[in-house]
Amino acid sequence: MHPRNLYLNPPDFRKLSETFPPLKPFLQPNSNTVDFHNEDAQRCVTRALLHRDFNLKIQLPTNRLCPPVPNRLNYVLWIQDIVKACQVVEGEEQVTGIDIGTGASAIYPLLACRLESRWKFVVTELDDVSETHARENVESNALDDQIQILKATKSGPLLLPLSDDTQTFDFTMCNPPFYSSAEDVAQSSEAKVSAPNAVCTGAAIEMITEGGESAFVRQMVEESTRFGTRCKWYTSMLGKLSSAAEVVKTLEANSIENYAITEFVQGQTRRWAVGWSFTDIRLPDSVSRIQNPNPLIQRYIPPHNTIRQPAKITDEAFEGIMSGIPGVTVENRPSYFLVKAAGDTWSRAARRKRRNQMDVSEETVRPEPAMICTVVVADDFVEFQWVRGVSRSLFESFCSHVSRKFTSPH
Repeated sequence: MHPRNLYLNPPDFRKLSETFPPLKPFLQPNSNTVDFHNEDAQRCVTRALLHRDFNLKIQLPTNRLCPPVPNRLNYVLWIQDIVKACQVVEGEEQVTGIDIGTGASAIYPLLACRLESRWKFVVTELDDVSETHARENVESNALDDQIQILKATKSGPLLLPLSDDTQTFDFTMCNPPFYSSAEDVAQSSEAKVSAPNAVCTGAAIEMITEGGESAFVRQMVEESTRFGTRCKWYTSMLGKLSSAAEVVKTLEANSIENYAITEFVQGQTRRWAVGWSFTDIRLPDSVSRIQNPNPLIQRYIPPHNTIRQPAKITDEAFEGIMSGIPGVTVENRPSYFLVKAAGDTWSRAARRKRRNQMDVSEETVRPEPAMICTVVVADDFVEFQWVRGVSRSLFESFCSHVSRKFTSPH
């Protein structure tokens, strides 16, 4: 579970019922829980958590999915992390996201707009029933000025909002139908080692799509190649570990090397998300890589963008090292240094070239830095975080060069 998730500790349902009385009839005798196999109880818990913790009032139809709040919040918090990484250089700007298939609850844009009052969304929905309820939930929470709902069609693109070439977006979100058929649903239920903790309330249109979730997200990847940098980060949740591997294979087939994989854990439930970008914005390892991944997904985990080296140096000593590297500028920010490099000016080959030319002014002056990273100088380590750039070898070379400087004897 995400470290900022409000539900790291399970809710006290009796206390929750004091703030949301409709929950009281569903409390189980002599225990601090409710029966999650009861559809009405499940919907009431979701409504209660959204009411108490996010001041959201929503209605959930009985024939559509009831979203578990902790799990959905995990995804929103991960998106927050992605947006924050994009803002390291660009600063805080208007953020606009896309939610593909927002569902009857419209829970992702509602949660996100409660957490981030300046964010906006353009969301899509194919199902008439879900679209009607989504509009009602958005309007009843006075968020219709932040959340625009578009009616999708079966023949239209999944990334419908990007069809408007006057708009750019910061991210996409999606929780696609998991299954490829009703038989797939039945086989999945039979394959579970233990009974599910909660009853499934979803309709077929929310749970089943041709080819399953993997085919759905792979279509997103193919569509995204047409739109490129008009969206900074494309993302989708996945319900199967095997689907994450299949999506990464599609990214590799399209020569998309800038991507991320994360894992969401809620109790016994695990979900995964994959994100990809055509920009040069790089995400921290804490956002882009699963810690201690399942061996089945290890081969598909992206390379490190965060490098930590043991060291005991001061901020002043680090700035001194930086001052000796031509073509590098350093900005001392409150909790880290922002480093911009015009290019490779530190390798032996670059130094030899300088000695031969005796003048590197033209070679190091570029309209945009070739590499941007942040550097945190702590008590016993220095951490390099790649922020922008297209050359991984340039970032790694810089880290190696600087690390040798503060680890070599003086």
